[in-house]
Amino acid sequence: MANRGDPMTIFNGTMARGAAGESEMTTDATVNYVPVEQARTMPGLRVAFTRGVPGAWSVAIKAIFDIKGIDYIAVPQEPGQENEPLRAWTGQTSAPVLMYHDDKPRIGWAEKLVLAEQLQPEPRLLPADQDERIAVMGFCHEICGEDGLGWNARLMLLSGERGPRDQDDGNSLMRKKYVSPVTNDYARKRVLAILDSMVRRLEAQAARGQPYFFGDRLTAADIYWPSFSNLFAPMSADLCTMPDYFRGIGPLLEIYLEQPVPRILLDHRDYIVRTYFRTPIAL
Repeated sequence: MANRGDPMTIFNGTMARGAAGESEMTTDATVNYVPVEQARTMPGLRVAFTRGVPGAWSVAIKAIFDIKGIDYIAVPQEPGQENEPLRAWTGQTSAPVLMYHDDKPRIGWAEKLVLAEQLQPEPRLLPADQDERIAVMGFCHEICGEDGLGWNARLMLLSGERGPRDQDDGNSLMRKKYVSPVTNDYARKRVLAILDSMVRRLEAQAARGQPYFFGDRLTAADIYWPSFSNLFAPMSADLCTMPDYFRGIGPLLEIYLEQPVPRILLDHRDYIVRTYFRTPIAL
């Protein structure tokens, strides 16, 4: 099992590079980062990713742009740092954040997905049928949105119930930003309920001979679950590169949840990533 350390450190990737007992973060050579100050003066689509860490929201939007063939300029958000140049430009110190020409910063998962659909309608990741679109968007919210899968997984890790909370390593920045009145028990129940609903949908789809969450084609839902799955069961190295300590997230959350992720969810993840993602995933 990977070094667990502080749960928040594992989740946010704030461990200093070269720290004792930890490996260096790796960055895919295909990701050519442009400094914030330079990117700010450039036209087109600019996307801030957390450098060196396969954060769920970043992995998802990168996959969406790759699948659609949308060009963008990658900008680094440095984990555990103040990121003042990024704040001065976008009003945010977290990632991912999208800047399209002189338009407003796009922060939330839904507005990023909608922009991608507008910039490149094909292949569609939201169904043309309105009722199906509503179903897919609601499903994605349960994974990506506030009180969703990733949100509650983060709250469980931020709770610090199984790790020290007084380390001066950048963790306090995240704890202050994502403070919540909900209990760890509430977050656990939400995560388990969402995972269960995902399992039931995949089982129903499998009975129809379909490997996707909805219908007979890839949708955004099929992209978001694999992107968040590293929080629960890290992908193999051939599918996703990540620091060694980041691989400790899954075992830690498995302890919190008191059960492993169902096999059908991991089989779906591996199929989608091998078929549609650019691998190995790296940021």
